[in-house]
This record gives sequence, C-alpha cells and structure tokens, in this order.
Amino acid sequence: MNEPTPLQTGLSPRHILEVAMEMSLTPEILSAVEKRFGLEAAQAAGMSTSVGGIGPLLRERVIAQEEQGARVVGVSLLYNTVWSQAWHDWNHLILERVPAGRYLRDVLTDAGFALELPLFDGRQISVKVWKAPYGPSVVYFLDCPEIGDVVYPCAEDAPAHTYDPNAWADRQRLLHSWLVGRGALAVAKAIGFRPDVVVMSETPTLFGHPKLVNDALATDPLFAESRTVFNDHTPLEYAHPIWPRETLELTRMNPAVYGPYLRDGKIDITQMLVGISDGAFGVAEKHGRVMRAMPSLRAQAAKIKHVTNGVSVPYWQHPVFARADSLSDQELIAAKEKLKEEFLEWLWRRALLWPHWAKKMRHHPVALWTRRITSYKRLDILERIFHDPHRRQAFLDTGVVLVVGGRIYQRDNVSEKMVYGLVEFLNRDETLGERVIFLHNYNVWEAPRLFYGSDGSVMLSDDGREASATGFMKAQMNGAAVIANPDGAVPEFVFIEGAAPKGTRPNGFGVSYANGQPDPDSFLKALKDFAAAFNDPIRRAAMVRGALAVTPQVSVDRTAREMAVYFDSLK
Repeated sequence: MNEPTPLQTGLSPRHILEVAMEMSLTPEILSAVEKRFGLEAAQAAGMSTSVGGIGPLLRERVIAQEEQGARVVGVSLLYNTVWSQAWHDWNHLILERVPAGRYLRDVLTDAGFALELPLFDGRQISVKVWKAPYGPSVVYFLDCPEIGDVVYPCAEDAPAHTYDPNAWADRQRLLHSWLVGRGALAVAKAIGFRPDVVVMSETPTLFGHPKLVNDALATDPLFAESRTVFNDHTPLEYAHPIWPRETLELTRMNPAVYGPYLRDGKIDITQMLVGISDGAFGVAEKHGRVMRAMPSLRAQAAKIKHVTNGVSVPYWQHPVFARADSLSDQELIAAKEKLKEEFLEWLWRRALLWPHWAKKMRHHPVALWTRRITSYKRLDILERIFHDPHRRQAFLDTGVVLVVGGRIYQRDNVSEKMVYGLVEFLNRDETLGERVIFLHNYNVWEAPRLFYGSDGSVMLSDDGREASATGFMKAQMNGAAVIANPDGAVPEFVFIEGAAPKGTRPNGFGVSYANGQPDPDSFLKALKDFAAAFNDPIRRAAMVRGALAVTPQVSVDRTAREMAVYFDSLK
C-alpha cells in the first residue's frame, strides 16, 4: 500500500527546490515546438536539456513529488544551442552545433520577472526567466545566452580566435554553475518560495547551497531553515572535480564553510558537498556503495544513502501494457507485435534505410542500445566481437537486430573514435550493417516509440562505473527483456533467467565481467538466450510478463515516496 501524502493527511506540504543543469522538456513543450517549427527543431530542443538520463529523471521526479503532495519548484538553464549528430549520405557521422533556444523562447511562458544577478567576478547580469508547467508543478528556465550557450561547454564551444579555449571552458562552466545555483535561489526569492529542502543534483549545482557563498543570499531569512541535499548521479572522476584555492576564492566561497575540507590547497568538491549538506544520496543501491567506498568519502560513509531512480509510467508505457493482466498470452504477444511493426515502419525512414529492410527484419528480435555513448558503457564490445570471425558469426546466428542511439559529448574523442570505427566497420560489412542500426540524434521526444516496439534493451557498463541507468526501466514497462550486467541495469529490478530470486519472474539475461569489463562471450550467450526466448512463444510471453511485473518498482512514483521518507529522516 502506498504511504499517504501530506495532502491526504492534512499536513502542510513539503516545499522542495530542485536545482539541475539538465531538466528534460515535457511532451507538451516538445509537441508545441514540433507543430510550430518541425521535427528537427523538436529533436534539437529535446536534446538541449537531456545529454544523459538525468534530464528525464529530473523532469519526472519533479512531477511525481508534486503529485504526491509536495510543493516543488524546478530550476534549470535554457540552452541556446545543442550538438547534433549529422548523418551524411556516405554513412559518416559528424557533430555540429545547431540552434535550440530560439524555438523554446517561442513556446515557453514569460515568468513575468527577470533576475539582476551578481556574478562572482563583480559583474551584474540580467537573466530572462521562462516557465512551464510540469504536471502540477512549475519549472523555471534561466535564459542568459552569453553564459548558457550550450550544456556542459568545453574547448570546442569556445568562440573563434579564443586564446586559450580550455581556460575559457573552465570559466564558462563556473559561470554555468553560478547561474543555475545562485539563480535558483534568486528565483525562489522572486516568487516567495521558502524551500524546506534544496536538492542539488550533481556537483555543477553546488552554488545552490545557500551558505556556500559570501553574498546576500547566504544570510537571507528565506533559506534560514532550508535543508540541503546533494544527489549524486555518477561515480566518474569528471563529475567529482578537484578545485584549487584560487577557484574557491574566485567564486567567493566562504572559507568558514569549505575550510574543513581543504587539503594541500585543494578541495574535493564531492567530499565538501556531502560534508556541508544535510543529506546525500546516490541513485541506486550499488551507487550508494560505490560512493561510500571512495577514499575521499569513507569518513562520511554513514551519511550517504540511496534512492533508486524511476521513470514515469504515463510518459513511457504504452497504454496497452497497463491492461496486460486482462490479456491472454496470445493477445499480449499480438499487441507487442503490432507495436513492433509500427516501430520498424517508422525506423526505416528515420534511420535512412529502405522499406525492404523493415520487411526483412520484421520477425527478428530487436534490442535497443540507446544510451549516452561513452567509453565505460562499452559500445566498443561490438567491434571486438565483429573483428573475430567466430564471434561475428555467433552474433549473426542469434538473429538479433541492435538499434544503437545516444549522445556523444563534444569533447569525448575516445567515444567519437569508438563510434566512427564501428560505423566504418558496418559500412564495409553489409550483412552486419543490416543488423546494427545507428539512429542519429536519439532524443527524449522520439524515444517512447522505440521502447513501445522493442523486444529487449542492452545495458552494459564497466564494473563500478554506472550510477543507475533508466533506459532499461522504460523497456521493462513495455514488456522488453533486459540484457545487462549489474552496473548497466540495477539488479533490484532485473531478474536473470535461471537465477531469479524466489517469488520473482525472470525478465532478463545476465552478462558477466572479465577484468572489470563486460565479457564479449558472455554477452553473445546472453543475446543467444534472449533470441531463444523470443522464438519460444511460452518463454516469450513469460518474459514479457516478468518485465511488466516490475512496473510499480521502476516507477518514479516509488522514487518520490522514498525521497519523501528520506527527507523526513533529515529533520
């Protein structure tokens, strides 16, 4: 039974301020963009606020918390441009920057006020504020093109003829952090919103901590009783920066606050944020363990908890699966097949294929590999398999079709080369090229139709490198099996065929590690077992039902309930 919400019990609702560098746009916003400017504009707008899974997570978490009785205000940035993946006729993928903000300014609502925000360098900037309904809650977008030109800027984003692009990028990221953090507090002040809890998701939002900076907001009575919570989303080094004293002084951070964490003139930002916040949590049980094991965080291990991610059922699940219990196995598989047929008919056009491809692959098992493309998520396992003739044939023998889509960070040269190498390989091998399909500009606007029609979801990661992916959750609530190792998909909700705990239904196929990386032969076996289950009507129906059975557990409603319990524990 669900816990009663504050509104159901008559208690005063908790006021929550969610601060995030990424806040995915709602379907309503993206639909408005598409109607006015076309599909490519909607794709660009959707990608601009969703580099990885955190954008959709925050979007859906804001709504779920409000629906359960809290009062929630979200604050993020409006980004002027986005890096797009352009697919040339000769099958080469390139990255190029395209506009996004101009479409959003036309469909978002003027908040009715602007911010005159002091920066750490003494300047004062005018920030346009837009807003949009996110379910019953409201999210504000801070619009300052000179700072918020593109999410997570790097040297490639520097203006032409910049003397030191790396130094420019370092400073620009500081300005981003300042704008979203101090800007979120300024928005709360402008609308008279007194937060009981300020949630800072990922280290770039650190300036959302009211007490961290020597400015007027630090002593404002509006935040005097606010609890602060740091929500970590990744165990990777780039997300846990080390700042020298010069940066602390440049950004006017309060020595009385950061002083206890200063070591040799430097600060581990994650260590400081965990230390100065009232609470800290990771986004899966394993991620909490990884955080507690980090050398810099061991002393604060008892403070670090976890609240596992979830996703929105109304956003991601096709309505037919909500009534799966009333369908026979044959009816359920028939519904899945109809959605798959519609998906493939859309895919051949969207991925620049031919209609005969969709007919040829109609009865093959189709698995998604749709996630941010970076080295530790191991897309390169495919190239390792295909270079070996025996493994290549083993893959072809499975009959599985892989649909690959995801974002490449504009400074991630390793991932770019990984993708380019695989694409070149597929271009030379027509047989493999029909079985591994690249979907350029995978985005939150078009993503639901992929999950409706797919049979499986591949989620791999190096050991200890993932936090809590959400793609497999979207697949599960549409009856798709999961092919994963314990980092790629959280083991709380993935029950491996042949090793499922008592009382659970199998819904996935396991991939083991070899030297901390997913093992190619284990991956091939998982694909083979997945295909065998797909081709057996009884096993297939059982796998679909096993995936659907965990919908309540992977729902963001469960996440919101656990967050409410956690926030209460901080009192």
